[in-house]
Amino acid sequence: MNKQNKISYDYYGDTRDIFAVIKDSEWSVFLCSNHDKFQDERYDILSANPVEKIISYIDKTTVENKNGIQEYKDDPIDVVGIVMKKYPSDTSDLPFTGGAIGYLSYDLGNHYEGIEVKKNDLNVPLMAFGIYDWAVIVDHHKKNTTLVYRNEDSFIENIKLCLEKKIFDKNQEKKFLINSACESNITHDEYESKFNKIQSYIQSGDCYQINFSQRFSAQYSGDTWDIYNKITPAYSSPYSAYINMPFINIMSFSPERFLSYDGNIVETKPIKGTRPVSADIQLNKQLIEELSTSYKERAENLMIVDLLRNDLGKNCEFGSVKVKELFSIETFANVHHLVSTIQGKIASNSNIYKLIKDCFPGGSITGAPKIRAMQIISELEPDNRNIYCGSIGYISFSGTTDLNIAIRTIIATKDKLYFWGGGGIVYDSEIESEYKETFDKIKPLLDLLKNPT
Repeated sequence: MNKQNKISYDYYGDTRDIFAVIKDSEWSVFLCSNHDKFQDERYDILSANPVEKIISYIDKTTVENKNGIQEYKDDPIDVVGIVMKKYPSDTSDLPFTGGAIGYLSYDLGNHYEGIEVKKNDLNVPLMAFGIYDWAVIVDHHKKNTTLVYRNEDSFIENIKLCLEKKIFDKNQEKKFLINSACESNITHDEYESKFNKIQSYIQSGDCYQINFSQRFSAQYSGDTWDIYNKITPAYSSPYSAYINMPFINIMSFSPERFLSYDGNIVETKPIKGTRPVSADIQLNKQLIEELSTSYKERAENLMIVDLLRNDLGKNCEFGSVKVKELFSIETFANVHHLVSTIQGKIASNSNIYKLIKDCFPGGSITGAPKIRAMQIISELEPDNRNIYCGSIGYISFSGTTDLNIAIRTIIATKDKLYFWGGGGIVYDSEIESEYKETFDKIKPLLDLLKNPT
């Protein structure tokens, strides 16, 4: 295999200009940190035209490359590991030197736990990853742009020319249209009935917390890249992504990290606890204080912290799992969240693929205990969650990894947009408060769909 090449270029603060050059290419991917609003976040990563494509459905996983299509019966995440072994591990100061970029659907987690995967009405794969042998990485801390690649062809030559000459196809105004009313898959009365059912499960000791959601949909036409750019100002988040696959377009504005791995330490940052952001300064301070001191929200967050400590502990060195931060307040475009940070060191007899499998899906979007919560979610939610509450991100050839929790996420398939809103329900939850919270979280999406211009 050809040796890896690295070229440094001037800094580009808005990487959407670079991505516009490749957005219509095969399996184009864009992982955006929105550094301008989240100063601690450092990298944006973009690529396209993967050398291999890994696609999983319930009964099989296929790998497509220049030699054809090979079918596997192995576990889907294991297949990613098998394919990645073919590529050399380049050590670098870059987070991504080529590797796997894609998504894991929440429904893959149901498949792992033997929970019925309802009829797949969207016919979207349970998992899809491209293996990319090149990428552009923008480092917002060092203020530079790096192109890494192995094989130089006309496509790479064009990327190099654009970066050298600073000639980009500027984001064209391509109007999209919303062609129907936005509809939920449950009514308020149905939500109330399901909320009461969850309360009965909690009171009988089946579970402590259930993350319950509703699915919204609307018909559309036009360019999903334009939708992504229209939403970004009101919904910017540190783990955003745009993925253009032939069977689905994904627009993710996630504030939550599922797992990151720097080659030494693995980290997860669960979110539990929400208040809306207010334009009124005094009211906003009051909302933050209310969130930070809420016994209910802190108890809910702690419950998930304990769950995730256990999940990490399955693959981390004994005694290495620590809670680095507990109950931090993080503010995003439209909501304040209560966020905790847990870290551990992967054991020598484990690896990143086993860690992902044993932690997936993230406990913050299931409830506790995890498997029973997933069973109740499957019983009460009328449709598959699909990519919602799954995960999007990368695994580099060098082993470094960063994956989000796919909340605040829109998928586009067959001329329809789908997105979800949900929240954690516990013993002392109040129905109207929980119902309102689902709408607080997705307000920018609802606003855009009502008035796309």
